[in-house]
Amino acid sequence: MKKYILLLASLILKGSFAQAQIFDKNTLVIQGGAGLEIFNTTYSYETKNTSLPVKSSNTDRAANSNFNIGAEYGLHKLFGVGLNFKRNSFFTSEDTATKSTPTAKSFDIAASANFHAVNVKKFDLVIGGEFGYSNLNYRTNDQSNLILKGNGTYAGIYLNPRIYFGKFGINFKFYAPFINYAKMTTNNEDLNNYVISKWKGTPGFGMSFGLQYAIGL
Repeated sequence: MKKYILLLASLILKGSFAQAQIFDKNTLVIQGGAGLEIFNTTYSYETKNTSLPVKSSNTDRAANSNFNIGAEYGLHKLFGVGLNFKRNSFFTSEDTATKSTPTAKSFDIAASANFHAVNVKKFDLVIGGEFGYSNLNYRTNDQSNLILKGNGTYAGIYLNPRIYFGKFGINFKFYAPFINYAKMTTNNEDLNNYVISKWKGTPGFGMSFGLQYAIGL
């Protein structure tokens, strides 16, 4: 009799644990939000096709506001994979010489892998990483009408607490983003013929707030 009681108790505990999980295999979570990022940046360039090659490197900081959307699919109650998209608008200031204000916008798209460190009925603590593609478009908005473009890689590691109220919930994301544009180009062919430039932002800090919806609970 004792054996059957222990077996019944074990089944009840297993059932209770399964019901308490908010994320499981085949669960699909869709989320979106808005946030801010800050980077330590390095812009470097060197001349080519000249008799006297020149190299230079400048360090600075850059920040942007962004909105993001993403989806994650559960491979297991502890593991999921997904795809994230982020659109960024960098903060810029007026150029004292030209009196014009440049605009800088970029987007990132990345595949992600997540570990659900804490996975209970109303709370899901996600630790993850992502890697993908990034595109930058910088316009001087002055008489030269110079446009600087970059194509490169985006990567990030993050902590993503999710709080649920049924299938809907809110989430916070704290992350370290890395961007690298190994070859910048412009709409000025003379510059492209004589200058090679690179831009990278690393390490960075980002944070966002958003909403999510879980399908398949």
